[in-house]
Amino acid sequence: MRELEQRMDGADADELPLVLDEYAALQEEFAARDGWRFEARAEEVFEALGLRRLPPARLVRDLSGGERARLSLALLVLRRPPALLLDEPTNHLDDAAADWLAGWLRTYPGPCLMASHDRDLLDSAVTGLIDLDGPEGTAVRYGGRYGAYTAEQAAARRRWETRYRAWEERLAAARARLSRASVTARGYRGPRDTGKMEYDARAVGAQAAVSRQARSAREEIRRLHASSVPRPPAPLRFRAAGLADGPPTTDTGDGPLVEAEATETLGGIRLPPVVLQGTDRVVVVGPNGAGKSTLLRVLAGESPPSSGTVRHRPGLRIAHLPQESHFPAETQPLLRAFAETVNAAEDEAAEQLLGLGLFREEDLRVPVGSLSVGQRRRLDLARLVRLQPHVLLLDEPTNHLSLPLVEDLQAALDDFPGPVLTHDRRLRRVAGRLIDMGEAGSSRGGPAMSPEGRTRRDR
Repeated sequence: MRELEQRMDGADADELPLVLDEYAALQEEFAARDGWRFEARAEEVFEALGLRRLPPARLVRDLSGGERARLSLALLVLRRPPALLLDEPTNHLDDAAADWLAGWLRTYPGPCLMASHDRDLLDSAVTGLIDLDGPEGTAVRYGGRYGAYTAEQAAARRRWETRYRAWEERLAAARARLSRASVTARGYRGPRDTGKMEYDARAVGAQAAVSRQARSAREEIRRLHASSVPRPPAPLRFRAAGLADGPPTTDTGDGPLVEAEATETLGGIRLPPVVLQGTDRVVVVGPNGAGKSTLLRVLAGESPPSSGTVRHRPGLRIAHLPQESHFPAETQPLLRAFAETVNAAEDEAAEQLLGLGLFREEDLRVPVGSLSVGQRRRLDLARLVRLQPHVLLLDEPTNHLSLPLVEDLQAALDDFPGPVLTHDRRLRRVAGRLIDMGEAGSSRGGPAMSPEGRTRRDR
């Protein structure tokens, strides 16, 4: 529009009407996109998604993965496209941002197709769900929200299992008939000379009947194979026995396993005091940018604070699951990457990996760089389990995990014999206490703690 305004200043009498027409059309499109309120809308969206506190001069390449994801989402919202395709839109969002996005999606005037494992979002902002792993390997659309979907999906799975059992029983019965007919046919022997006439009279009809039975059984088997019912695949279920089998204490030392106090980062963010011992279950909450991920890195010893102290009991093994996966060798097969992590031969590593229920055998030879984000997250979990840690520090561990796997992870954390500290709103039911980091970049003192965590639905 500014370019057209400059062209108006220098346009002659013949050109000016054309420029004015072009300017009017552009103004109409600008108004249709609510351009006059763009700056106000941008401030609203950036505030809602926790981006207002980012320095305007910071380069995109210097943003964290979560910040880049929120920035991409903000730009998408501001463009107001006629249709939306969203991939895990609530990953890296705090409670307030996730609630805001759900409300925005409910009023969005166009169609939206999203991939999400966020049950709160699926229960509040969708009108239907598509199961890509539906009965008999087909994609199936279900009306309604997540609660209705789970009930109908379970019923469809039961119908599929019933059909498969019936098909299997019919196939087994047909094969049994064919086997009996074959045995009977082999039992007929040629007659002795003295009984040839008698044999001919009795055997010809019986042999014909056996042949008909065999043909009928073979035809039935052919028809059953032509209209076979595939076996319902066993769902991936996280069997994290290694977590429950992990050592409950370190070999030496007394007092807390992890203790941090008066810590401050190089960026000036004051972190809350933390004590982890026994079977503590702690969830860290706070707005985006408050330093939740930084706190986990400091506690893990990966990011030393600029002030304060962090103490680990001697011999402590801490497993830190970061928000983003990092694999140095992207061309390396999944199995080899896991085997090197757990220092095991590939045969042993394959047995361990398949035993966790996170992968199928055909996944093991896939290069790490070709894995989906969800598969990479599952590989992170597998590596963590086999480290047999004393303490778990989990940064949004359920991102990109299917809802059944999230439930399995919750159960595994319930049984883990050491402390668990996590930044993940979907795991609050395992929390014994809550650390609220308050405002982003806050320099306030210690955290507010409550006896138990609360989900968004509880508030």
